[in-house]
Amino acid sequence: MRNEIIRLENVITSDVTKTNLNNFNLHLFAGEILGLIAVDEHGKEKLLEILYQNSSIRFGRIYFKEMLVNSYKYSDNTFNKVYILSQKSKLIDHLNVLDNVFVLKRGFRKYIINSKVLAQQFYRLLEKSEIDIEINPYDFGDQLTEYQRCVVEIIKAVVQGIKVIVIDNISSELSEKDLKAFKLFLKRLVLNGYGIIYIGNHHEEVFPISDRVALMKSGSIIKVFEKDELFEQNILPYTISMDKPETFLNRSCAEGKILFRGITTEYLKDFTFEVQRGTCVVLYDRSNKVQQDVISCLIGENRMNSGEIYSETEGVQKKIEKKSWKYQIGVIDENPIKNNMYYNLSFIDNFCTFLDNRKKTVYISGKLKASIQKEYYKELGKALYETDLNKLDKTDLYNLVYYRILLQNPKVVFIAQPFTDADMYLRFHIIELIRMLKQKEIAVIILAFTISDNLHIADKFILIEEGYKKKEFLPEEFSDIQLDI
Repeated sequence: MRNEIIRLENVITSDVTKTNLNNFNLHLFAGEILGLIAVDEHGKEKLLEILYQNSSIRFGRIYFKEMLVNSYKYSDNTFNKVYILSQKSKLIDHLNVLDNVFVLKRGFRKYIINSKVLAQQFYRLLEKSEIDIEINPYDFGDQLTEYQRCVVEIIKAVVQGIKVIVIDNISSELSEKDLKAFKLFLKRLVLNGYGIIYIGNHHEEVFPISDRVALMKSGSIIKVFEKDELFEQNILPYTISMDKPETFLNRSCAEGKILFRGITTEYLKDFTFEVQRGTCVVLYDRSNKVQQDVISCLIGENRMNSGEIYSETEGVQKKIEKKSWKYQIGVIDENPIKNNMYYNLSFIDNFCTFLDNRKKTVYISGKLKASIQKEYYKELGKALYETDLNKLDKTDLYNLVYYRILLQNPKVVFIAQPFTDADMYLRFHIIELIRMLKQKEIAVIILAFTISDNLHIADKFILIEEGYKKKEFLPEEFSDIQLDI
């Protein structure tokens, strides 16, 4: 008989403006990995909150190890033995691993800290977990890689006596290789009686690791898939099709191309490829090194060691000089609504940023702004007149990011991990925005370390290993990609 750790019964929560969780039901057993796929983000943050802390709920009951800990009648705000591992580190940057894991533990009362003894305990825990990773216990929190940080946080949870661990969308922080090793670590962990809720936005990520998978939409669980139901065809009725015939442009006859010759950076080695205008090439590197390497060169933080970029039209090639990169090459960083926005500026000021290529302040006449607002009102609507970006939803903010590139009108745009933190509806919208760029005959290059939905918009897939181009795939060969990686 399986031991139940957590049960949520008919839970309803709300804030001033809306209902977060609506008749929410969920249960987790010891020794189980329960996958949770959020079709939209509605209610997810509230779910994490009430799992961790017994805060007020409007209706329903919550049980922890078969004991009632929270109900609509009484909530005492106590904490449950639940640890949430998210993209944001819970380690103290300026304390070493031992201090983070052991000294900050509740109930640690030793006045003299014997680091050698703690290090031995830490190594024993690593050995017991059977994980292939090297971690220096004397490294500070901000010296750890994302993979090391995730492992240290899990060990910290184990030391604290936590029995339920929630993994909240960490796949975008880890390379494909590290994510695979981390999932294996989690599978070994549940053999010792822990319960894990694994939250992800894509079934391709969640299905393989899970014993059951719950599908969440609009604050409710709409479907639970048992182990023998975890097949793609079973979830298709609940998803949006990302496939769409791209009739607006034939990649074999598109005019013009961008050529990258002998590109050598800190990571890339004599890298040569080309992309036709109006098509999309995915540069896939599962080590997660090429993304920041390329972006840092494009925005001027680092230099290319060698290599040249050319634009070709009607057989005539012209070198794209570095001084004109900011005009002819667009860049959309990973999680752009966090990294490429200026929240102290209005929507229209953000939108006009690339017109004079200033970083923090734009000086565009009011007449020009009004003209732009009129021109793009059909596509962007009232958001164009919003002065506070915090009032806009993610769809409006992503519209700002991609239509701003359209206004810049570069020959080529580099996009880093476009689907990071995007739920199903937002992923579909991002795909439509990228298709829009292709339709305007802008060459699109996606820098990826997870495959995710990139193949739905790709016209070519290039596999990179150790900085070298290993193999190219065309759409008719995409079904073979998994076999090669």
